Amino acid sequence: MTTDTAPALVDIAPALADIAPALADIAPALVDIAPALVDIAPALVDIATALVDIATALVDIAPALADIAPTLADTANVVPFYKIPDS
Repeated sequence: MTTDTAPALVDIAPALADIAPALADIAPALVDIAPALVDIAPALVDIATALVDIATALVDIAPALADIAPTLADTANVVPFYKIPDS
C-alpha cells in the first residue's frame, strides 16, 4: 500500500465493513455458479465477436444507405397503382 492510497482505503473501510456480511452470504452462491460462468465464457466471447462483426458491417453499409436515402424518400411519396383511391 502506498501513502497515496492509504487515505482512500481508510475512507472506504467502513463501507467495506458494512458489506462484508452480504459478501459472506453470497460467497457460496458465487462458488456454485463459477463453473457455469466458465462454461458460458466461450459463448459470450462468440457473441461479442458477432456483435463486433455486425457493427463493422453496419459501418460498411452506412455510405450505401446514405446514397440511397434520397431515392427511398422519393419513392415513399409515390402511391402504388394498386392503392389508387376510388373517385
